[in-house]
Amino acid sequence: MIRLRADCLIIQISGGEQFPCPVEVVTTELIGKAVDWMSPEAIQNVTAAVLHFFREEQDREAVSVAEFAEALESVLQNLGYSVKTAAKRKRMIRNANINDLIRESEGDLELAMYLRLRSEMKHLLKNTPSELRFSGLHGCVKRVLRARRWSRRCQTLSDQVVSFMRQCFDEHAAADCLLVVKS
Repeated sequence: MIRLRADCLIIQISGGEQFPCPVEVVTTELIGKAVDWMSPEAIQNVTAAVLHFFREEQDREAVSVAEFAEALESVLQNLGYSVKTAAKRKRMIRNANINDLIRESEGDLELAMYLRLRSEMKHLLKNTPSELRFSGLHGCVKRVLRARRWSRRCQTLSDQVVSFMRQCFDEHAAADCLLVVKS
């Protein structure tokens, strides 16, 4: 068996997957924007305390994200910080209907759809939601193509729209945010 680096733990995510990860990376991901106002030394000390707790006191090398977040919050509170980790933050879900975005548009509906989608995604992602849900894809695609029934052209445009949305999402979303697109 390969030995873990001294600064790593095996992190278990909710899907059951496990992977070795440096503790400092997990810490900065979980405390999010609080990293900006904490000193690097404080982050290193918190990281060392959590690592020591699991390795030395618990004699464990594998922990779930929830267990790590709980230990991290405890250490932060003991040091006088009031920080909620990403694992404990309230789930914020933002919804939008793609079909509604182009209702008032005239002229080139396809161009208007892409422009409106990009600006709406930027707007919805400003508050760093945990999930972004879009509905109305089929209706939007049929309206843009002026189609009465779903066809191969519709499917092709639908695939292109989803690909575009993924690209915009990757550019602007936080690492722990989800994108859901429904027809």
